[in-house]
Amino acid sequence: MFDFDDKRPFEVPLVILDTETTGLQPWLGHRVVEIGAIRLENDQVVDTFNVLLDPGRNMDPAASAVNGIQDADLIGQPLFADISHALLTFVDSALIIAHNAVFDADFLGMEFFIDSYTSPGPSVSLQNPWLCTLLLARNCFHFGRNNLGNIARLLGVRIGRAHRALNDVYTTYEVFKRMTAELKKQRIETIGDLLRAQGGAKYASFPGITELPMMVEQALAEQQLLRIVYRNEKKETQRVITPYYPTQHHGITYLIAHCHMSDEQRTFRIDRILDMELVPAF
Repeated sequence: MFDFDDKRPFEVPLVILDTETTGLQPWLGHRVVEIGAIRLENDQVVDTFNVLLDPGRNMDPAASAVNGIQDADLIGQPLFADISHALLTFVDSALIIAHNAVFDADFLGMEFFIDSYTSPGPSVSLQNPWLCTLLLARNCFHFGRNNLGNIARLLGVRIGRAHRALNDVYTTYEVFKRMTAELKKQRIETIGDLLRAQGGAKYASFPGITELPMMVEQALAEQQLLRIVYRNEKKETQRVITPYYPTQHHGITYLIAHCHMSDEQRTFRIDRILDMELVPAF
């Protein structure tokens, strides 16, 4: 499906992509709030994808301070499930390029995983290979600081408003063109060469969920509430939650849920739930 190894970058469809998110950790319940992308064929921009998304949770203040996106900006925006198939169509058969691709790939991988848990119908996933300008910068250049703005400045790229998805996409595109021109002098010319230079192709990852407690499975499947006894670092508490989806990170399984005691989304470690029971809806 993706036979790119001997092709040069602009001989195949390219999608330059960037996301903005509620925070830094998709496995702890942070979500994508903006996707910006351009699709190139024969080195020409043929389509643009730019959308704000309702993440179903609040923005982390630190994330808002960086990207300028506020909770009010996301009211009434589509859910990821509403645009997932359009996004797959947009990236069809393309090599995806991003600055810090692992970040974007992990977040989008989690979004497709959540979609499979919360939407009817067959699950879909993002299977494209990713090329990362951050990894190329680290492995093949000496920019000092490898953030996108510094690299762009050193390569003579004009920068739009940073940390909004589509602006960063166009900056990444210009950085990528200048990088590949320099790397060609080192005989790093094909997509295969570039992927090897970054340490191998990157792909969207998915949490490898092991078996969940039967009552959690039932609550997720039937959209029921759970009353749980939960132990954190300080004390045990009893609370009612609406389970959303499970995640896993470093071998620990988490449950992302709405906590009715705090009236906000919370992340619960499954191994710290001491007791649980299904309860009628409020």
